[in-house]
Amino acid sequence: MKVLRMVLENFMCYASAQFDFFDITKIMAKNGKGKSSIATAYMWCLFNCDYELKDNPPVRREIDGKTVDDMDTAVTLTLDVDGKEVTMMKVQKRTYSKDGSSYKDDNKYFVNDVPKTLKDFNAYLGIDMNAFKMCSNINAFLAKKPGEMREFLFSTTDGVTDLSIAALNPELSILAEQLEKYSAEELSAMNKATKARSLKEIPVLDGQIKEKERDIQIKSDTDLSALELARNQIKEQIEKNVKEQEDTETLIAESDNVAGDLMNLKFKLSEIHNKANSENESRRAGLSAKISEKQRIYDDCNRRATALSYTIKELESSIAVAEENRKKQAELWKETKGMAFNEESLVCNYCGQEYPEERKEQIRSDFEKNKGVELERITKTGLMLKDRIEKDKSELDVTKEKQKAAIASEVTIFAEIMKLTAEKEALPVSVDVSGDAEYIDVQNQISEKEESLSKFSSIFDKRAELKKNETELREELSRIERQIFASNTEQEEQRLAELKEKRINLEQSKTDAEHILDLLDELDKAKNEALSESVNSHFGLVKWQLFEYAKNGNYKSVCVPTVDGKSILSTMSNKGNRMLGKLDICSSIQKITGINCPIWLDDGESFDTENQKKAAGMVDSQLIMLIVNDEDLRVEG
Repeated sequence: MKVLRMVLENFMCYASAQFDFFDITKIMAKNGKGKSSIATAYMWCLFNCDYELKDNPPVRREIDGKTVDDMDTAVTLTLDVDGKEVTMMKVQKRTYSKDGSSYKDDNKYFVNDVPKTLKDFNAYLGIDMNAFKMCSNINAFLAKKPGEMREFLFSTTDGVTDLSIAALNPELSILAEQLEKYSAEELSAMNKATKARSLKEIPVLDGQIKEKERDIQIKSDTDLSALELARNQIKEQIEKNVKEQEDTETLIAESDNVAGDLMNLKFKLSEIHNKANSENESRRAGLSAKISEKQRIYDDCNRRATALSYTIKELESSIAVAEENRKKQAELWKETKGMAFNEESLVCNYCGQEYPEERKEQIRSDFEKNKGVELERITKTGLMLKDRIEKDKSELDVTKEKQKAAIASEVTIFAEIMKLTAEKEALPVSVDVSGDAEYIDVQNQISEKEESLSKFSSIFDKRAELKKNETELREELSRIERQIFASNTEQEEQRLAELKEKRINLEQSKTDAEHILDLLDELDKAKNEALSESVNSHFGLVKWQLFEYAKNGNYKSVCVPTVDGKSILSTMSNKGNRMLGKLDICSSIQKITGINCPIWLDDGESFDTENQKKAAGMVDSQLIMLIVNDEDLRVEG
């Protein structure tokens, strides 16, 4: 794969620029003129990092310290991939929040102008992007951790395994059998754990052994005969005590029977009292129910009498009003009856002349007619009032009779309530049955049982004393038997032998584990030597140092690339060799992974003409060198 062309838009120091590339491309300019920006554009487009391998770098162009946000930032690479021209483009669009206080950069990806997701963009070339980065940037591989570099380098070796090294080395034959089942890492972890466990448990066992030896010595000094004599005496005392307790059980059983009878009699006494109270309570409840019913009837009568009282008042008021209106109608009738025709009404109010006779007769006729109509109306109204008064008086008489009857019922029922209440209050809340014949008989039986039970009280005291004495004797017997058992050294001696055997086994396990760990160190050395040879066969100029000895003499794993025996990771090696070494690593990784892609080489001005030719001859891929000079930016092949 080669890069043919690069187009930059709003990228770092470039507003818009296009560059063409060659098999060996030299990008030359003064410092700060955009050489590194071109290298970063390539790395950002494909790997989202800058040339220094920092992820997600700020790449948007700035003017006077402010980013240019009114246009997108874009890098377009035109590549030759196995003879096919491919364009890969990455575009960054910046959007601000509504209040302008924050922004977000979104990256979009295109292959041959077709939008792609990041996953599809990375997968398009069909190669591992991590390996691709190591093949493009001379610093990418060395930026990894030593363990990661060793893992990659060891993956290039064929047939160099822990088992193969152990099988070829007679001194490591013991490991060969175990490596068929476990990895070297598992064996190391297992034996380190065994050694650590042994170192932890051996001091504990030493303490237990000393303590057990001391116990055996103490027990050996104990007088067993005196303890056995005391044990036999205690056993005889216990046997005598138990027999005396058995003798008291018969009396206690009789006492239990009496106590049971006494309890039953007390229950019966309670039943007599409860029965009497229950019957009394039933009578009280019956009277309460009757009182409640009478009270309900009384309340109904009271409400009815009160309602009738209101009705009487309304009727009396209605009669009084009707009588008053009837009197007014009678006076009005008399007044109307006595009205005489006004002769002045026969004279015209306007001209002062009398009306014609015919008109006069009509006026007189209308007066008499209207007077008759008014008298008829008054008479009719008076008769209606008379009927209403008679009707209300009749209803008033009936209502008064009803009220009288309701009041009479109210008085009668109240008397009945008082009688029932007096009857209920005459009943006791709790019945006194002390004079009942059955109650007296049961009470007498209880007294007899209580007197009989009092005779057994001393038996219970004696049994309690015997039980307490038995407990004390058995505790003493237990103490003596523990002393006898403690003086027997057979179990202690057996346990001591077990502890010593366990210590020997732990010591042997520790020795075996240490031996395996030493062999694993030797295996690691032998393997590193074999791996170093295999790994270095893949590199031209660089030789890898994969292990070294520390100042204390211990062996440790490292991963240091060297040129002419000097590390290119420090200034021990000159800059030219450091750059050639990094270039060799990058080119060799291309061969290992099968990825042929452009290699970017910075600080090209550090090479003299001979080293520039040497660098060009070391790689089989496109080489792009960044060179500082005193001129403006120029890209040439």
